[in-house]
Amino acid sequence: MIGGATRGAGRAGAVRIARDQLVHAVRALWRTQVVLIFTFAMPLLWLLVVGLLAGNDAVGEDGVRVMQFAAPTAIAMGTFYATLPPVAISVAEARESGVLKRLRGTPLPGWCYFFGQIGAALLFALGSLVVTVLLAVLLYEVRLRPETLLAAAVTLVLGGMAFSAVGLAIGSLSPSASIAEAASIGAAVVLSFISGLFFVGGALPAWLDDVASVFPLKPYADSLQDQFNPFLPGNGWHPANLAVIAAWLLAGTLVSLHAFRWEGSRATGAPRRPFRAPSSAGSSVGSSAGPSAGPSAGSSAGSSVGSSVGPSAGPSPGGSRTSEVRRPSALALLERQAGAALRGTARRPGDVFFSVVLPVGLFALMVTVQPGDTTADGRPAVLAIGASMVTWGAGVAMFMNLSEGVARARDSGQLKRMRGTPLTAVEYLAGRTVAGFTLTVVILAAILLLGAVAYGLRIGPAGLLLGLVVLLLGAVCLAACGFLLATLVPNARAVGTVGLAILFLLSFFSDVFLNDGPEWMGTVGSLFPLKHLQNGLVAAWDTAGAEVPWPDLLVLAVWAAAAGSLAARRFRWEPVTA
Repeated sequence: MIGGATRGAGRAGAVRIARDQLVHAVRALWRTQVVLIFTFAMPLLWLLVVGLLAGNDAVGEDGVRVMQFAAPTAIAMGTFYATLPPVAISVAEARESGVLKRLRGTPLPGWCYFFGQIGAALLFALGSLVVTVLLAVLLYEVRLRPETLLAAAVTLVLGGMAFSAVGLAIGSLSPSASIAEAASIGAAVVLSFISGLFFVGGALPAWLDDVASVFPLKPYADSLQDQFNPFLPGNGWHPANLAVIAAWLLAGTLVSLHAFRWEGSRATGAPRRPFRAPSSAGSSVGSSAGPSAGPSAGSSAGSSVGSSVGPSAGPSPGGSRTSEVRRPSALALLERQAGAALRGTARRPGDVFFSVVLPVGLFALMVTVQPGDTTADGRPAVLAIGASMVTWGAGVAMFMNLSEGVARARDSGQLKRMRGTPLTAVEYLAGRTVAGFTLTVVILAAILLLGAVAYGLRIGPAGLLLGLVVLLLGAVCLAACGFLLATLVPNARAVGTVGLAILFLLSFFSDVFLNDGPEWMGTVGSLFPLKHLQNGLVAAWDTAGAEVPWPDLLVLAVWAAAAGSLAARRFRWEPVTA
């Protein structure tokens, strides 16, 4: 009797621990920026944009609407992004920060930790599902099919578990949280494109379709698509698709069990390096800053003030020692600030992936799936797509990443510490802009090189030079808008979410993804700089002869001046306090 009571109490204790771990994991994921962006913002924005582009006319005698066929893709997108990236990132962050190491010394069983992470991800996937379905039903008259609800529920649960298991495997294998973030989100974005989630109504090449069918997302999305299609008979069961998803669930679980570790790997035999300021704040203060350089003008601020700040001691005529502080030149501060920003970007694989790797990959994919050699308006497809992807890369690097980096430095207090150094706000923001433009030139070079080698893209010297001028003005304009965003939004988490939402939405209004939308959307897009950067690049690269796009340059200059002046006026060194 006593033994049975003890076992019962043990089971009750384990259940209580698992419940508490689930609650903790839900709170932790809610604080993760990627959850808000990819779980809710992306699928809802995508659904709204498709509704604007495709309309919602009736396509059948019984009143079936166009959005009946787009809603399943948004559901698949939301539930997929709610599970795989958040689990991978949260596990890697917990291990890197030492949380898992401390948990190992507690009564928490390993299975309770797994239960909490996967359970929290599934709850967020459920939240995304409910919000997306409600929007689709209320706004677009999407209908649920009672005969396929059971098959859809099984598909959703099995898919969510499989994506969570794969995310857990990625987090277990990744040596750092930044690599887990880049690997998980990068894999999710690539799978989304090759699985056709961003090509509603279009057709991918047969070989790419076959490749995507090996991975779990395409069978998952295809099953949901059929389960919402009112013109298909049957109850919506797809055993072959479920088998592929279940295989990935098993594979992810086995890899996680084998690779999971409570402690991060530590390099052995390497001497500990002296403390240096985090580069994301803005750079490196020169080590020779002496007492006269001001309080804490040194390393913790992270400002690229330079080694020329320091005492110049020498005997005075009266025999006393004096010191002279020499302020670094503005050019030196700008150079060191830009160098520190680039080093910070290089240490963040996610920034490199989204700003460089993804635009280049999308360029290759979009040229591959383009049905002809020209776009709908008669422009060479490779040239138009190249301009679009350079514009997208510049938007990510100059608008989204820069604004988030400034907000992150402000929230962490690094900008506040920089205020005691010779660095001014203008020099700080200028250094960030130079670093972002350098990265944008790398994007430009990679896309043009790939276009020339693989797709026969040819641009004359005059076109290349004029395109560089257009890109420079566009980059400055986007940076000014990004800095303004950082001053308007209270914290870095919100800056990243709002920045991606704005960039994603404007990309569709500005034809960055070459959508054939209604005329009014193009008119709205022409009010903003993204469309004019793309149009300016197309005009500069025109094979018939480079042409200076004066109207586009004027719009970019006006936006740069207006946003830049407002950002400089509103710029603050200290975080917002409640």
